[in-house]
Amino acid sequence: MRNAIVILQNDLGRAENLVAKIRSVSEAVFIVQSLLELQTLASQFPIQVGILDLGSVTFHEIVCLRRQLGMEIVCTHHTPDDVMWTEALDAGALDCCFDDDGPAICRAIRQTSTACARPASLFS
Repeated sequence: MRNAIVILQNDLGRAENLVAKIRSVSEAVFIVQSLLELQTLASQFPIQVGILDLGSVTFHEIVCLRRQLGMEIVCTHHTPDDVMWTEALDAGALDCCFDDDGPAICRAIRQTSTACARPASLFS
């Protein structure tokens, strides 16, 4: 399960919709509904990418997840703006996408092969 992806989304319907859209990138896709669930799952399986809803995590938590778990992160939101996008990238995320934009999320996930050497931000 080296290409495992986890989706942390507070809306289960949106999360299930995302799973269908990103199956082309990885067959190992998990849905969690809390940060604690994500951390528990990551202790059991290596998770390469987290698709995290900004309604469920803070930018500081993104930095901590990258440091502690070594995962790449794609942030999502139902209405992301330039400020969110900038803060997400400053926190070390690969991108900040609309939560229903499967193609953009998949493009960001595909970047992980080139982003693996990128260190986590010192955002605090």
